[in-house]
Amino acid sequence: MRKLKLSLSVVLILFGGISATFAQNAENGERLSKRWCSGCHAIGSGAEPLHRAPSFAAIAAKDNINSDTISSFLLLPHATMPNLPLSHGDAEDIAMFIIQMKK
Repeated sequence: MRKLKLSLSVVLILFGGISATFAQNAENGERLSKRWCSGCHAIGSGAEPLHRAPSFAAIAAKDNINSDTISSFLLLPHATMPNLPLSHGDAEDIAMFIIQMKK
């Protein structure tokens, strides 16, 4: 019985914090987006007409978009955006922030 309680405690510790971890990543993604992306993209849930790039909400609304697609896109060089000094973790955090806008 003691082993069962110990095993259950370990499982709860390992998997109980997953949603908190994801929330932290999205919060970091929002912070990074405000710093690196807000000059061209509307990063809130509403579109802002002065921005020349698609809003994050519009990107999230695309049918074929997921967090892996976004994070990969952010890490590859491309002509339409500046090359940002993002780590893999930073790109994943920004992607998670964007995907949370998916309706």
